[in-house]
Amino acid sequence: METAQYLRDKITAAGLSCRLNELSCTVVLERPTDDALIKRWQLACEEDIAHVVVMPNVTRHKIDKFVEELVACAEEHGRMEPVRADGPLVKLQSSSWGGNYVAPHVGHFKEEF
Repeated sequence: METAQYLRDKITAAGLSCRLNELSCTVVLERPTDDALIKRWQLACEEDIAHVVVMPNVTRHKIDKFVEELVACAEEHGRMEPVRADGPLVKLQSSSWGGNYVAPHVGHFKEEF
């Protein structure tokens, strides 16, 4: 789980949206806008978000490379816009998911409908 926290911290430091439940190894982030990046890193995407499951074989070096490419993608292709007002990205950026937009705090995922 420390590696997942490292990924969360790197993405957050880069100014991108993400969340991590403190008891999970899954980091939810805004979907990259470049399909080649999604395919290269085999990201699981749904609507305007993606998630990464940080398995034990994932190293900090690999995370650094991923975040480097993620930031380059955002700079070159722009960032994902919410697909709808009540979509996953809007919820990801909401404090109801446990933290502030771009500077998340580890917390419990909860949704308000």
